[in-house]
Amino acid sequence: MALELYKPDEATRSRGLLGVCLAAILFYGLFSLHEYLAFGFWQDDLLGGRLGDEFPISPRILLVAALLIGTSVGTYVLFNHPKIVDFLADTEKEMQNVSWAPRHEVVSSSIVVIITVIILAVYLGLVDAGMVALRDQVPWDAFWDRILGAS
Repeated sequence: MALELYKPDEATRSRGLLGVCLAAILFYGLFSLHEYLAFGFWQDDLLGGRLGDEFPISPRILLVAALLIGTSVGTYVLFNHPKIVDFLADTEKEMQNVSWAPRHEVVSSSIVVIITVIILAVYLGLVDAGMVALRDQVPWDAFWDRILGAS
C-alpha cells in the first residue's frame, strides 16, 4: 500500500521530531503567505458571498490550501524515503554510542563561555565608545584637507 511506513519501528523519535519541526515551519510560512496576500485580487470572494460572509472562498485561501496539501504530502514522503529513514536510524544508533560529558563539566564549561562573552562584550563596548568619542573630537574635514593638501 502507498501509505505504509518504511521501517515503522526504526527512527521513530527522529522522524516524529523532525516531521513536527518541518511541519511547524511550513505552516508558519503558509500562514505568513496568507497574511501577505490580504489585498486586492487575492482577497476577493470567488463565489460572490454564496457561502455567507463568514466563509469567503478567495484565491489566497485556495492557494494556501493547495500548498498545505502539497507540503503535507511532501513532508510525509520525505520522512518515508528509504535513504532518509536509514540515515536517521543510523544516527540514532550512533548517538547511543556517544559518551556524554558529566553534568558538572558541562555546567562549568558553559559558565566559562558566558563569562568570556560578557568580558568581550564589555571590551568591545568600551572600544566602540572610545572610537565614537574620538570621532566627535577630531575635526575630520580639516584633517583630510591638511593630509591631501586641498585648499
